[in-house]
Amino acid sequence: MKNPTFSTLLVALPILATLASIPACAQTSSTSYNSNYLDFPTPLSPDLPYDVNIDALRALSVTPDQTAPPFTIPDENVPPAQRWFDIYSWQAFIALNWPATSNGEPNPNLNLANEAAPRVWEHFVEIGQVFKKDGAAPASWPEAVSASQADRAFWMHGMSVGLPDDKADAGDGGYRKPLLDESLQAFTGPMVDQQGKWVRYQVAMNKTEFDYLVENKLYNLEGQAAFTANNSISFPSNDGTRKQGSMEIKMSWKQMSDEDDPERFFVRSARVIPLTGKPYTADFGLVGMHIAVRTQSSPTWIWATFEQVDNTSANELETDSKGRHLKPTFFNIENPTIPVNTLAPKNAGPVKQYNPATGKHDGPVVFTTWDESKTTDPTQTIAVLPIPKATNALNRQVQSLLKDIDSVFQYYELIGTQWPVAPKFPAFSNGVANQPDGRLLPSSPESILFKVPGKVVPVHLINTTMETFFQAGNQPAGPLADDYRLPAGLVADPNTVFATESCAGCHFSAGACIGFKKDPFGRYLVQEIDGKNYRIPIFGQNAVRGMTGDGDYSWLLQLRAQSAPYTGKDIAELASALIANTE
Repeated sequence: MKNPTFSTLLVALPILATLASIPACAQTSSTSYNSNYLDFPTPLSPDLPYDVNIDALRALSVTPDQTAPPFTIPDENVPPAQRWFDIYSWQAFIALNWPATSNGEPNPNLNLANEAAPRVWEHFVEIGQVFKKDGAAPASWPEAVSASQADRAFWMHGMSVGLPDDKADAGDGGYRKPLLDESLQAFTGPMVDQQGKWVRYQVAMNKTEFDYLVENKLYNLEGQAAFTANNSISFPSNDGTRKQGSMEIKMSWKQMSDEDDPERFFVRSARVIPLTGKPYTADFGLVGMHIAVRTQSSPTWIWATFEQVDNTSANELETDSKGRHLKPTFFNIENPTIPVNTLAPKNAGPVKQYNPATGKHDGPVVFTTWDESKTTDPTQTIAVLPIPKATNALNRQVQSLLKDIDSVFQYYELIGTQWPVAPKFPAFSNGVANQPDGRLLPSSPESILFKVPGKVVPVHLINTTMETFFQAGNQPAGPLADDYRLPAGLVADPNTVFATESCAGCHFSAGACIGFKKDPFGRYLVQEIDGKNYRIPIFGQNAVRGMTGDGDYSWLLQLRAQSAPYTGKDIAELASALIANTE
């Protein structure tokens, strides 16, 4: 790096002076700040910030005189801006996990050392209360919150489509088929801990997002098709400091065993409801948490992800509360030769393939899902990318503050925060372009670096408990850039790149229902489930190529919304079962 010139320093001095005068949390006037403006603000605050520190971001931007966000950040100021977004992430994590009063507000009389009290996030609505069976309308917000709290449960994965009568109202709101199953990672499969138990998943949303879905009837497929015919989905962002933006949280939990130290986990008791056998109650420890929020600074959302510190590595010189040397939760240190981040083979849900020789589905049998009782080999898990050192430095600051009050959250760490450096920068197209001189020009690496609008950084960000199997490393660029969606005439990009997935990169691909499939005679294609006919939806996708039906970064519309039974006579029934698109 070249030494800064005198003129560069003259330009930088006013910026540094401005930054030094900025409160560490612009949204919370009562919060003090440290002499180093990039330190974490103290004391720990229960206030959920509406956005990143806007004054700080403005001072770092190319337009420091611009009043309102979004702002474009020059390359040289990305590192300090990244720190402000990481501070926001920790502030949100602390506020969401703060003990709550009965109305969901942070309890000013308690702090994070109290583990028994309900948390603020436990007053969010779980997705099963929003996306209900047969596309029924959700209850009101207060009723949906109460239902989420009263019936909080983790479903054990099963193969049957439909629910037994005695379990129709149990667990996650009751649902007809396991699309975004709480026992499977999205688009892949189960993660198994060192004791052979599956990791469970839970998703919830705040009132801003809930109201938007309900007001526009996006909670079912018919409502989505009607809305997208004339509108684009755009989840609300914050309104300055007067209203929170849309927020989704996702948590991963491991079933506690004698091998685990409960003093190093935030623990909650939950009912496990198998599709066969009797429900039971067990303790679960939090091992991962995603926080996604739409803000004025970040129209592509802010994406923060946290993990328990012992997930994939541990300091073996330390001992737990039982005097045992620490071991990783998801990595077997006794046998480091086990292949890592490998999805277990499917072993259940047999389906006969179509046989072109006979014209019938009497071909070889393929498995379509996993049997939990047969899938018990632990998932040997590593983080392919390390936590950035600057983020780790902030982690140590916050963990020290949490340790001072004896909070269990001292054992959690921020993996990273994604945010847009240039919010108005367009996404880059994918595929291989045919040049006039006959050359084929692959679109990578730009199609990976700029897959999402806004020049989102960091490019790669995953949670090892939620995206375990999206860490391939060196791989073809095509699938990463969604080349399977290419229009006719373009071929997939064959270049080899290094990559994992990312929060924003994955969610940018989400779509919403734009209609229902018909056969050549104009009849609706339907699948019969539990004696009822359901139309087959058509989903849109992101707007890189002007596509319609963009889900505006939420997969819930595509993966959880259901449709009402179709009673019309203009139908053609599918001859074979559909495999859930999460598998």
